[in-house]
Amino acid sequence: MKDEKNWLDYKRYQIKIYGIVQGVGFRPFVYNKALKYKVDGWVINEGGAVVIDCSGTKGDIKRFIFDIVKHPPTLAKLEKIICIPINIRFETVEQNTIGFKIKESINIRNKIRFVSPDVATCDKCLADIQQKGSSRYKYPFTNCTECGPRYSIIKDLPYDRPYTTMESFYMCEECKKEYDDPSNRRFHAEPNCCAICGPKLYLIDNKGQEIENIDAIEVTAKLIQDGKIIAIKGIGGFHLVCDARNEDTIQMLRTKKQRKDKPLALMAKNIDIVKEICNITKKEEEILLSNRKPIVILTKKIPSYLPDSIAPGLRKLGLMLPYTPLQHLLFEEKLDLLVVTSGNISGMPIEYKNEDAKKNLSDVADYFLLNDRDIYTPSDDSVVKVINGVELVSRRARGYTPYAVKVQGDQTIIALGAEQKSSICVSKNQYAYVSQYLGDLEDYSCYLNYQKVLNHYVHLFDISAEMVVHDMHPNYISTYFAKSQTATKIAVWHHHAHMVSCMAEHSISDNVIGVIYDGTGLGLDGAVWGGEFLIGNRKNFYRVGHLEYVFIQGGDQAIKEPWRCAASYLNALSYDPVEIIKGVDSEVIKGVNQALNSKINCFLTSSIGRLFDAVAALSGIRNKITYDGQAAIELENVIDLEVKDSYKWNLIERDEQFLIQYQGIIEGVLEDVNNDVKVNIISTKFHNTIIDATCSFVYKIRELKGLNKVVLSGGVFENSYLLTNIYNILKLKNFEVFYNQQIPTNDGGISFGQINIAIAAMENEI
Repeated sequence: MKDEKNWLDYKRYQIKIYGIVQGVGFRPFVYNKALKYKVDGWVINEGGAVVIDCSGTKGDIKRFIFDIVKHPPTLAKLEKIICIPINIRFETVEQNTIGFKIKESINIRNKIRFVSPDVATCDKCLADIQQKGSSRYKYPFTNCTECGPRYSIIKDLPYDRPYTTMESFYMCEECKKEYDDPSNRRFHAEPNCCAICGPKLYLIDNKGQEIENIDAIEVTAKLIQDGKIIAIKGIGGFHLVCDARNEDTIQMLRTKKQRKDKPLALMAKNIDIVKEICNITKKEEEILLSNRKPIVILTKKIPSYLPDSIAPGLRKLGLMLPYTPLQHLLFEEKLDLLVVTSGNISGMPIEYKNEDAKKNLSDVADYFLLNDRDIYTPSDDSVVKVINGVELVSRRARGYTPYAVKVQGDQTIIALGAEQKSSICVSKNQYAYVSQYLGDLEDYSCYLNYQKVLNHYVHLFDISAEMVVHDMHPNYISTYFAKSQTATKIAVWHHHAHMVSCMAEHSISDNVIGVIYDGTGLGLDGAVWGGEFLIGNRKNFYRVGHLEYVFIQGGDQAIKEPWRCAASYLNALSYDPVEIIKGVDSEVIKGVNQALNSKINCFLTSSIGRLFDAVAALSGIRNKITYDGQAAIELENVIDLEVKDSYKWNLIERDEQFLIQYQGIIEGVLEDVNNDVKVNIISTKFHNTIIDATCSFVYKIRELKGLNKVVLSGGVFENSYLLTNIYNILKLKNFEVFYNQQIPTNDGGISFGQINIAIAAMENEI
């Protein structure tokens, strides 16, 4: 009982905290702070929130609340805090809680819900698995409240063991003691386990035969050293793993995985190995060492002593560091650098179920390192890069999702995203939740996974949609899916969604100049847009200009065969493609040229992406691609930073639209090719031309419209040289310039743009 002389100074509050506050050690953190500040009461997980009922002297309560809010656990992210004073004078002393305790969770449907991403192994758990005599020595599923699987194993909220895929693993006596001890960092660590009671590893060959009576990790490492390909089950799915220094094995992996040229991700033992093979900035090192552990795109050192087949012909490598205990333990077995690529056949979603992986990857992997902990929601590795000292997320996935973003409206909406590099986004109570990368919906297995993730989001965040938002394209699979729903539907223009994805990320609501560069997207006039200059806000937009139209022959085939784009531009300028294009059968070129003359299977486009493809083909870089964006990536790869020249271009006005004409660009490239100018010079001059034309066009728009904010978005802005130079030049001209950072600039950001357009549209109606 409290001392009666302090009664007038005795206060009671109920605090409800929303955010990433479950699965991050928040309740034991609150418990220990309560002991420190002599506060009575309790703390509980309530749905997706944490609720604290606290009583104490005014000073103690103030210090208690301040410490919790200002110095939360490392993994916590506080989004909203509600603090309600309770008048205790009207209650008996006996009704007040004396001491502080942690109550059992309550499963209610909160208005606001948050889910923690999967988190890389912390230093304390790493020490546990490396320390002989530790109860978790060499145990590959070690975790605590500061690390381990989260999103990938969660079925529902609150984040308690029965609502995860760990529900079938019953804690042994020692683990239960840790789980129940508020002073232990594994207190209420829901995946808590050890070798006695937790998941188990086992190794099988690709015929399904288990290799018994072995140290599975030690034998796996030896198999990798012997040149074998191993399918290893991780947090978000399977990886295909092999020795990064074995050229023959890498080539075998490419053949079996049907991944001819696309770069393969690497995992290095530690940061020192990364520094041996790549140039690395302070910011890149910070991201590599973070608890998210994404793949970071780095510039490799020259000369490189690694097989060129890792990233054929490219100056960049994608590297990450170990993020699970299993990966750390593998590297202790005389390995230092591994190829760690998604466990799938190219174009299909990552495998995440044991039986499916054995069936679908048995022709790729020699062995499978499996475990009996189920993955509920699969996720690839995230991919990021650093530009101007800022992290840009190209693929938002493991460690980066679900991604909760504050938005302007409280409407309940589902946004279905784009057809390629798809993602979904749901919103409720002023928060939007962006999903992981979900692949190309034209692949049926990707579409099934897309539906699974969408249903999981709807359940997890308690979404009962007032509206479903989809791309304006009538033939997208996501559009067909939207039409099957009973909710109100709104169709959104692709390039407006790109623009708004960037605007909303940077909290911009007023009119901007939108420079939207990508490969494909339906335009208002029925053409395929992609080189657009827009003016607008979240509700409306209009087009002020674009790259001059051209007819491209071949439909989707033109995207896979850049020479068709080159032939199309040549035909438009009255050149004979047969005389100019090399490395393609002349009869095939003639057929394409005749189809262009008759406008058979042709589409009208302003796409900058297709112009990049055309120049890549004309300059001899690539006639056919084996992965998305390959021609443009390789064109950027040969840039010579010493070259400052550019090609001629014109900005003309036609039918109240400004057009960037391509004739001078194409003819300049042809002249240089005929004069045997080096391809790196041609590439740089072309890039410099696009930069010059873009900035000049933006100057013109400011002069005419008085706008000073510029948004750069669309998949072509994955090109670092293009983005950096346009940004820097416009900044020097005193523009306010914004580009996508945490929201992908490619089609992975479309769903976030869609949801913000829908919010603005619904607010407008109200």
